[in-house]
Amino acid sequence: MNRAEILRMEREKALTNFKEDNVNRAKWLTALMDIDDEMEEMEKNQNSPFDQN
Repeated sequence: MNRAEILRMEREKALTNFKEDNVNRAKWLTALMDIDDEMEEMEKNQNSPFDQN
């Protein structure tokens, strides 16, 4: 399992918890933002012309 697959699974888990756990919504929103940031950074790195050897 690669990092992107793990992040997608974690994102789904965080989304479910965000919807169901009203007490800790800020925690799950922060987790979602962190996951999305990491996924975006991975996508940028894959498309970077400097990574092509």
